[in-house]
Amino acid sequence: MALKIKKKVNEGQTKAVITVLGMIGTHDRDNNEIQEAEYISKITRLKSAKKLNTLPLLIENYAGNYKIIPIYTQKAKEIQIKVLMKYGLDISFDDGILINDSEDFGEIFASIDKLLSTYDKVIIDVSHGFRHLPLLVFIDLVIQNFKDTKKIEHILFAKETPQEKQYEIIDLKEYMELANISFILTNFNNNFTVSNHIEVEKYKPLLDALNNFSNDIMALSLNHLFNKSSKNLIKKLHEIDDVSIKQQADKLSKEIETLTNYEGKKRYQTYFDLSYALFDKNYMLVSLALLYESVRLYIKTTIKKNEKELVEKIEIFYKNDLYAIGDFFVKFKEQEFIYKKFENNWKENKKTENIPIIINQNEFLRIKQLFPKALLKTYKYDIIYSENTLIDAIAYTRNNLAHGNIKTEYKNIKKGIKELIEQYQKNCINLS
Repeated sequence: MALKIKKKVNEGQTKAVITVLGMIGTHDRDNNEIQEAEYISKITRLKSAKKLNTLPLLIENYAGNYKIIPIYTQKAKEIQIKVLMKYGLDISFDDGILINDSEDFGEIFASIDKLLSTYDKVIIDVSHGFRHLPLLVFIDLVIQNFKDTKKIEHILFAKETPQEKQYEIIDLKEYMELANISFILTNFNNNFTVSNHIEVEKYKPLLDALNNFSNDIMALSLNHLFNKSSKNLIKKLHEIDDVSIKQQADKLSKEIETLTNYEGKKRYQTYFDLSYALFDKNYMLVSLALLYESVRLYIKTTIKKNEKELVEKIEIFYKNDLYAIGDFFVKFKEQEFIYKKFENNWKENKKTENIPIIINQNEFLRIKQLFPKALLKTYKYDIIYSENTLIDAIAYTRNNLAHGNIKTEYKNIKKGIKELIEQYQKNCINLS
């Protein structure tokens, strides 16, 4: 039998209590009178009281400001009308949703979604027991809550206490918000991004920290990433104390710290580790960009091992700007070409082609001699279909991918980039 909406709810109302009616009424199946139970509430504006079930409690506490919307079967309606008569209360069943005994869960979900979308704020009552209907409503709420957590004020459930005929009314929304955060942390661990449509007010500072970290990675704002956003994210993750998500938060925190903390290791190693992590998360272009930056700093660091004072002189000249320093040293890959440009500078004692006069001829030859030979070794790379040096293959692939010039399918692009990463790791990183 199909689900039927008796009447379209009043869209002028902005607040509603949606209650899933159950089978607890004035009498049991043997026609014995049911005694009232004590409902203990810690929910704002919902006072504790003795009632047959929560329906009269909700009407007495919320009817003034909220529309009471029942979701019910015909049998549940008949039972609850008697409950309302006992307390001298009434609601309009025409405003609610009548559900026939149907297995068409899709229609049920569609009707609940339509009802939820009608109001700005909703309180959901599933306290009449976890039969299939309250469970369906709750499942739908989980889905809805990912879209708009602010809309749902409370999800009321009656938890049995050790004392007979006594229930504690608890709010399940907290657990749904935790489910949201758990989903967000899992998703972030997979791809370093946050779904923009998800909002959880309690964890807003954490969401902001996740977004800032993600934005810095995608924009390659590396100084801000390493010195601010990563540290702030780790701090927010450490502040999580709820046992249900703490393990996830701690795991993510350790991964972020491992990737962004360069204390005790060279900066080129940090860039490479982050490049590898982003490759695993399928961010090919960002991974390549970081790989190339790692290569540039690797060149500087390798030369500095034997020419500390000389390299420090260059670092001071460029005011420790890592990009400018890396750009200076990477020019030495074109050794004969760059030598001629430097030679003109030495002869004319002036700047030519934007190459500053900061080293003399002897210093140039010393740097040239120390340039990492592994980067100049020629390989044949499938991704560029020709023999090339490792450093040029990385630069060429990064440039072509950035400009949309690689004419091959994704799986071959990924295979080619993986080859570059592994060659660099094998011949440079692992030997440093």
